[in-house]
Amino acid sequence: MSPRIKYTGFKMPEPAFGSRITDLVMDLEFLRRREVVITTDTNLYEQLRRIFRDLDSLASARIDGNKTGLTKFLESKEEDPDTKGRKTVEIERISNALGQIDQTFHQTIIFKGFFTQLHKSLRTDITKESSRYAGIIRRVEARPKIGSIHAAPVHLVESYLEKLISYINKKYSYQYDALKIAVVHQKFLWIHPFVEANGFSARLLSSLMLMQQGFSGTHQRIINSSLGICHDQEKYHALLRKADSSNEKDLHNWIEFSLEGLRDALSQMDQLTDYNFLKEEILIPAFKHPLFDRIFTAQDRLIMDIALEKQIFQAADIRHYFPQKHPSEISKMLKWLKEKEMVINLEENSRKYAINLENKYLVKVIITKLDKQGFLPFDK
Repeated sequence: MSPRIKYTGFKMPEPAFGSRITDLVMDLEFLRRREVVITTDTNLYEQLRRIFRDLDSLASARIDGNKTGLTKFLESKEEDPDTKGRKTVEIERISNALGQIDQTFHQTIIFKGFFTQLHKSLRTDITKESSRYAGIIRRVEARPKIGSIHAAPVHLVESYLEKLISYINKKYSYQYDALKIAVVHQKFLWIHPFVEANGFSARLLSSLMLMQQGFSGTHQRIINSSLGICHDQEKYHALLRKADSSNEKDLHNWIEFSLEGLRDALSQMDQLTDYNFLKEEILIPAFKHPLFDRIFTAQDRLIMDIALEKQIFQAADIRHYFPQKHPSEISKMLKWLKEKEMVINLEENSRKYAINLENKYLVKVIITKLDKQGFLPFDK
């Protein structure tokens, strides 16, 4: 075994009290316990969660070399599944896995089968090679681009993975939760349990652990484990490789980078719970795009303005502005906007409506405005 990969066990780091890491742990603890006043309606916030799920998946794919452009990925969502390219399917798989984690994190148990099933869901039918190794623990040396010096020896992979699982499930005091996530991320990638897609798996594991440890907060904050680290991919990879040495300073440098990105991402997401921010900085500027001048009549524009102001609206809210119109005419106006997928019913047969933020035209403009506000730390 290379001296750089000397196994010293999976121990909990003990950074000095006055260190930068301790400051970051305290910041994250504040965010975890922070009571946030939510003024953004739940329906709109859940739509934003799905949008960010795709953005986080794209960021994760970018870190591991998938250069699919944002516009191409968004457009691919409208394509026939049988005609989609491999790289866009790869991003969709990550997004689907994040969605599954969002729904099941409370009851998810982390054990070997969790990793193999997760990997299988990510890699089956991506390529012939990926299908061959999907969900199978690595029994060959790590790929050359990783370098064996940066991965655990093949004959010890399963043993180290079991030790890591024990470390994940071991109970520590709450102040170690964020540290554990950073350490597990680095150790998982060092073990390199699969032939490929270890980076995707590691970042999904981080998302799961963040949710399980309560970092989504009482308001179910949107978790973006990749957006917080993808702003400097070279530094991300370099710090992980140095941390493979088990040198305390190198490990602490990685932890500091990881926790700082996480803190910034969590803090930023809280802005979206403030509807005044969402409306004034994202939605109103998005609807000023010239595209909507071509799509909307003056009446449509007024209805969308009502939707922006009220978040959730009914036909009665519109009649107030069109007293001369018969209810059937109001219904036709709403039907047209529904057919264009600009508004959606909150529930089937419900008479309550909301803006469809995931409309194929609107979502692109919204993402542009999010980018302007610093929510997308990667090249589009």
